[in-house]
Amino acid sequence: MQNELLDILILGLFVVLFASIYFKRAGGRLRFWVAGWLLVVLHFAVQLIQPVSGFSYSLTAGLSVGALVLSGICFLLSSSSIAEDLWLCTLVAVSIGMPALFYECYVLFGGHAHLPLYAAASVGGIGGTALAIILHRRRMRHLIFIVLTFAAGEFWTFYAVAHHRPQDGISAFLAEIFLTFASLYWFDFRRLSAGVLTSLLGLFAWAAFFPLSLVCESWMPGVPISAGLWNVPKYFVAFGMILTLLEDEICAAGKASGHYRLLFTDNPHPMWIHDPETLRFLRVNDAAIEHYGYSRDEFMSMTLHDLRPSEDIEALLGETAKSDSFTLSGPWQHCKKDGSEIQVDVAAHVIDFEGRSCRFVLVQDVTERQRLHSQLVHQAHHDILTGLPNRLLLEDRMRQVFAHATRHGQRAAVICIDLDRFKQINDTFGHAVGDQCLQSIAAQISTRLRAVDTVARTGGEEFLVVLSELGGMRDAEVVAQDLLECIRQPIETGGQMIQLSASLGIAVYPDDATDSTALWRAADSAMYRAKRCGGNQSLFASPEISSAANEASEVEQYMRRMLKEGGFELHYQPVYSMGGALCSLEALLRLQHPRLGMIPPDRFIPIAEECGLIVPIGNWVLEEVCRQSVEWQRQGLKPIRIAFNVSPLQFMRSDFSTEVMRALSHYELDPLLLELEVTETTVMCNLPEVARQMRGLASLGVHLSVDDFGTGYSSLSHLHQLPISTLKIDRSFVERVSAVNGTYSIVQAIVALGHSLGLQVVAEGVERGDQLEGLRQIGCDFLQGYLFAAPLPAARVSRHLAPSALHAVHSASQGKRTLPSTLRARTIPS
Repeated sequence: MQNELLDILILGLFVVLFASIYFKRAGGRLRFWVAGWLLVVLHFAVQLIQPVSGFSYSLTAGLSVGALVLSGICFLLSSSSIAEDLWLCTLVAVSIGMPALFYECYVLFGGHAHLPLYAAASVGGIGGTALAIILHRRRMRHLIFIVLTFAAGEFWTFYAVAHHRPQDGISAFLAEIFLTFASLYWFDFRRLSAGVLTSLLGLFAWAAFFPLSLVCESWMPGVPISAGLWNVPKYFVAFGMILTLLEDEICAAGKASGHYRLLFTDNPHPMWIHDPETLRFLRVNDAAIEHYGYSRDEFMSMTLHDLRPSEDIEALLGETAKSDSFTLSGPWQHCKKDGSEIQVDVAAHVIDFEGRSCRFVLVQDVTERQRLHSQLVHQAHHDILTGLPNRLLLEDRMRQVFAHATRHGQRAAVICIDLDRFKQINDTFGHAVGDQCLQSIAAQISTRLRAVDTVARTGGEEFLVVLSELGGMRDAEVVAQDLLECIRQPIETGGQMIQLSASLGIAVYPDDATDSTALWRAADSAMYRAKRCGGNQSLFASPEISSAANEASEVEQYMRRMLKEGGFELHYQPVYSMGGALCSLEALLRLQHPRLGMIPPDRFIPIAEECGLIVPIGNWVLEEVCRQSVEWQRQGLKPIRIAFNVSPLQFMRSDFSTEVMRALSHYELDPLLLELEVTETTVMCNLPEVARQMRGLASLGVHLSVDDFGTGYSSLSHLHQLPISTLKIDRSFVERVSAVNGTYSIVQAIVALGHSLGLQVVAEGVERGDQLEGLRQIGCDFLQGYLFAAPLPAARVSRHLAPSALHAVHSASQGKRTLPSTLRARTIPS
């Protein structure tokens, strides 16, 4: 009894010491050590209360042996490989602890059947083998040692049961448990230190006690052996554990220096140290805890597998298997605790940590860098507004499609799409609505194409579609008609229902061209021809269309150059009253091309409107008219009103009236000497904005007239509300005014309409005397045409403004109805 009391006191002191260390440095290992030694103390306490000599079937014996078994299980659970892993803890408890306790209780409480004992021994052996494979599959010596331990214990148990000594099997279970703990203890610390060696020596002696006691009992039954001798191994184990903890403290204290805190603990980059074999985290810094969101205890229970996605495991194993002392790799994908994924670069270095070779890792989060890189790559190949491929990516796709078509003997096609009059959408509703329309059109086109086709945005309102795997031209035509139909669908944006149309040009590979650039140019030419033919249609490429497109491109480039170099010229055509008085001049724009000669306005004005040059050209005309008018007045010539045409695109700009007022102010020109001619289409296209600007200009004294009246559609009530002073009858009506079944009635109605609205009427294109006579009978107010004067350069207009011509003006003011002799009816020479 004195021996048991001494054991309780000594081991109790060890328990107190372990507990005090645990409170200072809590951890799973110390928690299980304290529990294990408390159970050992319980074992001795039971022996102290009711001593048990030899084997006996009693509750006291069951409690004593059960406490010893449970202490061994607690020591197994204290291993760092098991303590923080719930699954492994469960495996040890269920497959090793429960069979041992069942066997012990079954035997000590009188069980005699062999089958339950064999089953318990088998489950314990299988559980120990499974544990060895899980923990030591890459360390064959540890694996073999534990497997042989459980195999020997199982054989021992089977032999004892078969020879009707099942109580000997309890010793086998205890020997298995403490030998396995010795192997795990060495695996945890793996250093030849006094503490580790003392603990190992004690554990092996403790495990050896159980077979040796049976040997002594069988071979030397009469030789007494002191019980204190058998308890010595326990003291070795406990003392060795204390030494091991002290050694750990010494090692930790030696590394807790300023450099360590600076380079590891306080480093702003996540860092950790992990075992290269198990990939378990051995140490992590604060930055890693903060960045990944795991607590330190959670990190210490994890491996690198928990940070890397499952598909990355092979690369991870290959990375950790490198023998290089330093590796730099990435970017890798890591998972944070909240489930978010980040991209990191990893720098790893092999170091000696706690007596073994480990890997020190520094992590740099490059998620934002990778995102920006991906964004830049995407932006380099895609349009920012619509997300469609841009020209760079499109050209690569075209090469692939044409190469595929060549290999398989198929056709491909390129379709150029340009939205009709889209600039009016921007000018009328604003660029925000225009951008929404482009996004909607891009989405609609994309939904009508196959996965093998490509649609790209190549300009402001221009798209290009590349069709692959076509059987013939008919396939391309079907797709083009489908695209036209989808573009016609109304778009609701900004509270407006906007209906668009488009012009399409189709070029087929290899029929029209075999080079991507040439094919694109052919489709582009066909698209421009479709646009000039009214739009809302598709045309196939042809040599004639390409020639016309080349000419249009040449004219556009020439206009751009002439706008910079001053190559445009204004000619002026007089306008006379029916009595022959010179009333005003109309400024007409002229463009002389070195190869094409004099280009008519109806040829280059549409090109200028299409390519966006009409506004700077219109501003130049405004400036030149004001300048020339002031120049003639400085020469002493009588002031006269000058009219010029304004493009619809100019008048729909909100700053147009401001531009006119600026020019008048700059040249100090009387607004009464300026007349702006607009078409019916201009008036009706954006009536509120046009009306606002018209009223502002009319309030200054600027005259406003409607040109080519009768060729478009207009609301007479709206015309009546606008400050318009003149209607100009289109030359197409004047041409046949004196012909049988001609346009006499139409012209008469227009003149009557104009007079009823209080407007003056000008007939354009008067070239013959019979036309003049017909207009005189109708009562037209003013005449303009080659019958009186052709458009003249500014230098030749001065004779019409000279004082000798003032008599005609005076006669007109007196109401005379005859033309001056210099303006007698004549035909235009051919």
